Amino acid sequence: MIEFKNVSKTYDDGFKALKNINLHIEEGELVALIGPSGCGKTTTMRMINRLIDPSEGEILVNGENIKKKNPVQLRRDSGYVIQQIGLLPHMTIEDNITIVPKLKKWDKERYSKRVDELLNLVGLDPKTFRKRYPSELSGGQQQRIGVIRGLAADPPIILMDEPFSALIQLVESNCKTNS
Repeated sequence: MIEFKNVSKTYDDGFKALKNINLHIEEGELVALIGPSGCGKTTTMRMINRLIDPSEGEILVNGENIKKKNPVQLRRDSGYVIQQIGLLPHMTIEDNITIVPKLKKWDKERYSKRVDELLNLVGLDPKTFRKRYPSELSGGQQQRIGVIRGLAADPPIILMDEPFSALIQLVESNCKTNS
């Protein structure tokens, strides 16, 4: 499903973020990239949805070179959960979750049902949370919304860049406050 063939990334300042990466990920396979800060984990993921283009090599999704795909469509077809949650503060939780399904022209009944399904999945009552804004939620609740937003359009690929880092920061903050 996803294949990296001799992929390298060198930034304009000469920094080599990735060197000759070869990787093959099968459909349905769960892969975790583990390494120290700055080793290229986020760069690797951001290349899959073309937020960053490789300097060399090619990336294939379902056998098709992603450079030949429209980057906007590629991103709509991939779920992406970012490190810092990234909820849009001026939009309700429902609107945050349904951004991509609406862009993909899902009908209202379908995306509305999906909101309820996903909120229930993460233990948040749709009647209570659907019309709230991110500022009205705890950090952990916001993080769960960020994760289900990435799942909302049923993407075949889900990229998660430290999806629970905000929860870890919240726990660390509470531990310092309570000590």
